[in-house]
Amino acid sequence: MNSRTKWTVGAFAAVVSIAACPIAHAEPLTPLTPGEIQYLDQLRQIFAAKHDPAAFRSDGELLVRGRYVCEKRDAGQVGYPVTFQSPAITQLALLYLCP
Repeated sequence: MNSRTKWTVGAFAAVVSIAACPIAHAEPLTPLTPGEIQYLDQLRQIFAAKHDPAAFRSDGELLVRGRYVCEKRDAGQVGYPVTFQSPAITQLALLYLCP
């Protein structure tokens, strides 16, 4: 292989590895609403009692997952088979995040 081919293969590998990385949700920059604070507090309490693996998610990702549940509910779709979110996330999102 010549150096140009090696460079092309290296660049392609770098692009593929970056494209394959999961999206990281940042922490919210705006102040949380009282409903969002209650949602996160209740979720952390339930996760501590249940030892749910979702407990290791960031607040930003938990809020994104809760808002996703709200979007699906607005479309008339509710429950685990539709959202693939844990029951705790689904129920608390419906209580605290969905208008």
